[in-house]
Amino acid sequence: MIPRGRRAAAVLAVVLALSACTSSNAPSSAPPSTPSPAATANATTSPIPSPSGATLPSGPALPDCVAGEPPASATVTFVADGNAWAMSPNGEDLTCLFAVDDAGPFAWGPLGDRVLLGSLEVRGVAGGPSLAASEETVAAEWSRPTGKTIVYAAGAGSSLKKVQLNGAPTQDVTPVPSATYLSVAYHPSGEAFAFAISRSDGQSIWLSTNLGAKPAAMVFSVEGTTFGAMGFDVDGKHLIYAAQHADNHAELHSIDITDLTKAPVVWDGPVGRTIPTLVVGPVKGTVAWTSQASCDDSIAMVHTAAGSEPALPDATGATRAIGWLDASHVLVGAGTCDGPLELSAVDLTTGSVVPLVSGVALAAARAPVPTPFAALPKDVVLNGSGFS
Repeated sequence: MIPRGRRAAAVLAVVLALSACTSSNAPSSAPPSTPSPAATANATTSPIPSPSGATLPSGPALPDCVAGEPPASATVTFVADGNAWAMSPNGEDLTCLFAVDDAGPFAWGPLGDRVLLGSLEVRGVAGGPSLAASEETVAAEWSRPTGKTIVYAAGAGSSLKKVQLNGAPTQDVTPVPSATYLSVAYHPSGEAFAFAISRSDGQSIWLSTNLGAKPAAMVFSVEGTTFGAMGFDVDGKHLIYAAQHADNHAELHSIDITDLTKAPVVWDGPVGRTIPTLVVGPVKGTVAWTSQASCDDSIAMVHTAAGSEPALPDATGATRAIGWLDASHVLVGAGTCDGPLELSAVDLTTGSVVPLVSGVALAAARAPVPTPFAALPKDVVLNGSGFS
């Protein structure tokens, strides 16, 4: 971290040994939990009218909702006209999933068969489990590799809890007391999670076991740098995170969790722009994010082996990175952060763009995470001397 705004921006330290930890997310032969009554009630063959304004590229409005099961190819999902929908990246296989009042984060689990809605409600599709709504959260993340639990910051974000989809009691997994939790990212193995916190001495990024034990600081600010969006690379060895430096310019960093002496810059943004969201890709070193100056001024960005560039370089309005559909396709939304979106599937290899639907409220990719998942490195020793 040498260029502007990075002088002494972070110091890396401390030692962590996680190899002896036991994952609470190991695959199990237990059957999925029974869908909630609300989920069962919505799995109906009676049409649910869709009176609002979402439209398909050819012009017609969305059809009435007849809830069904989406095919595996339907990795594009969105909320429009009071319902959740799915379709394939080529615009085919349009499927209405269920009616939804509070879509919340609308975040799919790692298998693509369950989605997190508002107030910790989970709705399953294609055989996935469901969970009734319970409480509000300020940050939440699916466990890996199968999504049997959700770790979340409850209330004002002063603690971390883990809710079990099988009905077991919710666990308190708070790693660091007297802190405000900003974001959480699960390691692909499920054996650990990283988290960003704010305390009286500034913000920092930590790593702990999946039960919140043995917390160790990875990155902390000494000049007012703040942290938020982050995710583990598919190699299981690198954490990609966004940093907003004291001069108000954003950077993406990739830190090797086995060597904290440096955190190379993936992308160096201009002053005045933030990184509100990022989505790690299915190939090592790939990531998509939104570079934002305001709700009316945002750019969907992607980083691949070819470098960093806008996902829709010819766009004249605001765009937002939604998610990865596969190794070479990303889902992009055109529109402001507080208005309807027009979704497109972008081929990063050819640059071709497939318009999908316009007038949607929220969108997400439900492509399953890559398998086999990366193991937690045995040499995770966080004892770097720091960098500036």
